[in-house]
Amino acid sequence: LGYAMGALTKPVFAMAGGVGAVVTARFVDRIGKGIRGAPRDALLADITPPVALAAYAAAGIAGANPFRTGNTAFRLGIAKALVPFVFVYSPSLLLVAQGFSWESFAVTLAGAMMGIALIGIAFTGYWRAPLAVWERYWLLAVALLFVAPGLQSMLIGMALAAPTVWRQWRGSSAAA
Repeated sequence: LGYAMGALTKPVFAMAGGVGAVVTARFVDRIGKGIRGAPRDALLADITPPVALAAYAAAGIAGANPFRTGNTAFRLGIAKALVPFVFVYSPSLLLVAQGFSWESFAVTLAGAMMGIALIGIAFTGYWRAPLAVWERYWLLAVALLFVAPGLQSMLIGMALAAPTVWRQWRGSSAAA
């Protein structure tokens, strides 16, 4: 399946009539590479166990457990898997999308940054203070709202994340 996805996208690059077709083909090609198990080409290869070359090299330098270092690197870097989805759902980040405006670019950029931060926080289980398990799942679900294009979904996501953010600020200042 992964090889087929990659092979089917190659003609699309040559026949692409616009940026949207290229972005879609690139997205399908990257997903296909991940499915077929070619970790050298996958988005998270350097930090994803069992390959995790960068994480294992860092563990060797630090004298740490390589597998635990790989798992920690994966949790810290998992949010980078969100970026291709942002390009597909909001191509204004590419600066060449049809109907581009600086307003949509700013909203998309702010939403992507908040979504990536929330995914990282959810997977690590810590921001300013440790997160409860339910807060981790909650923030992970809320982070997906920031991928959806538009100011409305971003504002809903901010409202849903606000109680956890408030608890984190309040809890960390009480401990200080």
